[in-house]
Amino acid sequence: MKSQVLKAIERFSLLDNRNITVALSGGADSMALLGVLLELKEEYDLEIAAAHFNHRIRGAEADRDEAFVKEYCEKKGVELFLGSGDVPSYAKEQGLSLELAARELRYEFLKSVSKGNVATAHTASDNAETVIFNLTRGSGAEGLCGIPPKRDIFIRPLILATREQIEEYCKENDIPFVNDSTNFCDDYTRNKIRHNVIPVLKQINPSFEGAVLKTSSILKEDSSYLNSLADEFLEQNLKEDKLRLEDFKELSVSVAKRVIRKFIEKEDISPENIHIEEAYNIALFGGKINLPKDYHLISKKGYLFFEKEAFMKRKSVKITESENTFFENCQKVNNLFLNNAVDCDKIIGNWEIRTRLSGDSIRLKGRGCTKPLNKLFSELGVPANLRDEIPVIADEKGIVWVMGVGVAERCAVTKNSKRVYIIEV
Repeated sequence: MKSQVLKAIERFSLLDNRNITVALSGGADSMALLGVLLELKEEYDLEIAAAHFNHRIRGAEADRDEAFVKEYCEKKGVELFLGSGDVPSYAKEQGLSLELAARELRYEFLKSVSKGNVATAHTASDNAETVIFNLTRGSGAEGLCGIPPKRDIFIRPLILATREQIEEYCKENDIPFVNDSTNFCDDYTRNKIRHNVIPVLKQINPSFEGAVLKTSSILKEDSSYLNSLADEFLEQNLKEDKLRLEDFKELSVSVAKRVIRKFIEKEDISPENIHIEEAYNIALFGGKINLPKDYHLISKKGYLFFEKEAFMKRKSVKITESENTFFENCQKVNNLFLNNAVDCDKIIGNWEIRTRLSGDSIRLKGRGCTKPLNKLFSELGVPANLRDEIPVIADEKGIVWVMGVGVAERCAVTKNSKRVYIIEV
């Protein structure tokens, strides 16, 4: 394994900064990383420290890991920085998955304690899993480039070493480590890939991780050139946090979508493919989309810009469930009331409260046709500056309800409805 680390250091110039903080979880990978860097300390004149972040997700097991790394670093004379965070609460507040929330808090902590570079224990095996994971999600070339050996202050000295090589290194050098119990179950997608997919692919090619690294390297070369064109466009067209779109249509699709991604990432948002696709469309044709962290991305008057969600914080949309006892005589029920009542059993899949998106439409009861919200708002005389502030409810099939407009025909309450949602604003 040490030879793989030396090869990575030379190939990717990983030790330009001699002050290294190791992200130390206590697992085999990070313990091996600390071990090999301590071996190289004198040769490369390194200042080595370690940092451990307790996500407070795994209870006593997480506390055990923290105690383990603390004892080991004291024994080796390595300065250790300890941090923790309430990941579940942060995930809920920011509208993020638990995994992404944990990553954001962990990386924020690592940046705060580092005096130079931060070494993370990502391996060739991790890279292969990442590429397969991104492939299953329909990722583009960026996702198939895998884990970068170096990005900003973060370096990955183990990126050419496999998990088997690392475990052998720990065994040969008597390096202890702890196991995360969540790594052994298939409840997580990455574990399914690790336990079920990778072994089959290694039967086809025992050097599968190396083959993926080679493919990722080729894609990175191509991607680097396309990114340079995107950077050039951003430099020329970014004006006071707004992206000028005058020449955007002249870009190739591959460069244009990179421009979009880079522009969104400037707000510290990690966009998914669907966000990039939607943002690309509104950049060409105008409109507005929702992004994580309560942001809107708006394309208007030749510019693309962000707006922080404010309306839904001002307006409270209250939904209560009730038995359908009021619908005994449908001729006498107030129409305004029915416009704010939804048949519970007609909701399809998950649903959400949001503002309109490009392409939203609704078929209102008794209208006999489906109309885009934009056209419907125009017919109803809704001022243009308010149309993007009107709350709507949508399920996995489309729009269910629009404030001040009514309910979709497919979800309307009838005398046969059992349970209803009553919506109040």
